[in-house]
Amino acid sequence: MFSVHWGMTVSVCALLFWVTPLRAEEEEPVFRGKKLSEWIEQLQNGKDLRDRQAGLLAIQLIGPRKDRKVTQALIAAVRENTAESIRAGAARALGSIAAKARDEDDIPLDKIRDALATSLRADKKPVVRRAAAKALGEMKGRAIGAVDVLALALKDADAATRTEAARSLRLLGRNADEALADLQTALKDPRLEHLTRVHCAYALGHIGSSESVPVLKEILTDTKNDTELRRACAEALGELGPKAADSVPALAAALTAKESDSLLRRACAEALDQMGLEARPALPALRTALKDDDQFVRSLSLHAISQMGRELGDERKAVIEGILMALDDNVLEVRITAIEALGNLGADSLGDENQAVVTRLTAATRDPQKAISDAAKVALKKLQGMP
Repeated sequence: MFSVHWGMTVSVCALLFWVTPLRAEEEEPVFRGKKLSEWIEQLQNGKDLRDRQAGLLAIQLIGPRKDRKVTQALIAAVRENTAESIRAGAARALGSIAAKARDEDDIPLDKIRDALATSLRADKKPVVRRAAAKALGEMKGRAIGAVDVLALALKDADAATRTEAARSLRLLGRNADEALADLQTALKDPRLEHLTRVHCAYALGHIGSSESVPVLKEILTDTKNDTELRRACAEALGELGPKAADSVPALAAALTAKESDSLLRRACAEALDQMGLEARPALPALRTALKDDDQFVRSLSLHAISQMGRELGDERKAVIEGILMALDDNVLEVRITAIEALGNLGADSLGDENQAVVTRLTAATRDPQKAISDAAKVALKKLQGMP
């Protein structure tokens, strides 16, 4: 009797275990007294545009984690809704969903990507194409299958769409390598809007191919180009690092040119710093930059020089003198960077200048500013081969 009763209890519990989740899943989310299906119907067939927009907003607020029909409805809206503002809004919503999606979420990212790519390629309204291009960028690596469509959009008739496509390719980083040639072409095109070309430059830097060095160097070198565009090219070359060694003379020239503003000079100094020993031909320019009006240019140049080690060659004495002068800089951070540079160069690199450097650093260990004295102690230990 007991065993029969116990067996029935187990069976009922098992049945409840399976049925309850099914009932919960079948229950539609409700927002402001309306079921999701009602909001979807309003989105699709609302009496006017304002009514449809309300449906779109409600569906977004319900969110895809409560019901997979949310994503399905937005995909349908971006593809089929007759109102361009609704299609654009649905595209933006899909981009946001994809950007926030977690690996454990049951969200069809491939379908979202394909719907956005189709809109970018085929929708007749610029506002929709623009929204789709931006949404694909928010997907980042998850939009890799749409790189060809984004590359094609660099030639879109709408300027804002071109800009958003370039921005999205920039956000895709190395995943956008298939667009390399299209990005280079767009960057070189003076007819394109400034911001599109800026995004193209950064995208090329993120992709990381040495094939981009010639065009980036060409834009940087041409002083007729906008300063922001030239700065973007300098930063992109820096991101390429040693692979962009051929651009060192161009970066050195821009670093010390009178027409270069402080932001461009900073970008050039940082790019040279990122190239390590490959920046050796720029040593004269870096020495000059130790006297730059901008403290960040001075600090970046000091750090770049500190990586030269034994490559200082015949310029060693002049370089060390320049660094020692930076120990008296009126900016604390520059002084600390100069001290660190001397320590990083090492005793072997300092050669005959080693004793003069040790004397200055020893004096700096008694500096009333703790940051200076601590940095000097660390640098001395490096020069003396102490751990």
